Amino acid sequence: MKIIRTKTYDEMSQKAYELVKDVIASKENPVINTTTGASYDGMFEKLVEGINNDEVDIEKVFMMNLDEFIAPREQSFTVYNYMHQKFYDQIKKQPKEIALLDGSLASFDEEIARYNKILQANKRDLQILGLGVNAHLGANEPGTPFDARLFLADSDDSTINSTMLYYKVSREEAPEQMLTLGLADMMEAEQILVTASGTRKAEAVKATLEGPITIDCPASILQNHPNVVFIIDEEAGSLLTKY
Repeated sequence: MKIIRTKTYDEMSQKAYELVKDVIASKENPVINTTTGASYDGMFEKLVEGINNDEVDIEKVFMMNLDEFIAPREQSFTVYNYMHQKFYDQIKKQPKEIALLDGSLASFDEEIARYNKILQANKRDLQILGLGVNAHLGANEPGTPFDARLFLADSDDSTINSTMLYYKVSREEAPEQMLTLGLADMMEAEQILVTASGTRKAEAVKATLEGPITIDCPASILQNHPNVVFIIDEEAGSLLTKY
């Protein structure tokens, strides 16, 4: 695992952008599966700028997402809404193909089957992940088996609280379930990018990098992947002793 430590969130975002840019440039038909949220706001801003300045060839990229809240798509907190507002609606050229989960449907079994076919047909060159305060990845909360595949997940209270904080919604408005790639799906990617910022993530960062590999810390499974880049700012890495 390659650990990159930065002083600030902006520097972390720049490093993440540079990695994504390099993957796109180095692959003929890159497949990128991404997360959303505060950890990647800065990276998406830089990616939009790079695309609109013709520095990134987004038109050859297949863009996918790893999860989606169970809610109508027009809700402010959905992955669908995030990706359009912060990325797709901001760029002058579009990816070759876009795949998003739909958490508004009546049959989740059918949606899982549909998306599984896409996953099976498109090996991910890069999996972009954010680290939860409880070390979750996607909606794989503590206790999720390492062999989990795309499934309907219940969110822990800490995850719901993070959603409330970021999207400024009440407890009643906040979603409690997500469709999410399982940890086994994530680990199939050729390369994994993870970022973490702020003191809220410090304990999760330490458990992920320096703790045992255990389902109590879902992100600890990353220790078993041969090609992970973990970018952390000064605050997120403040508890580390080995890096």
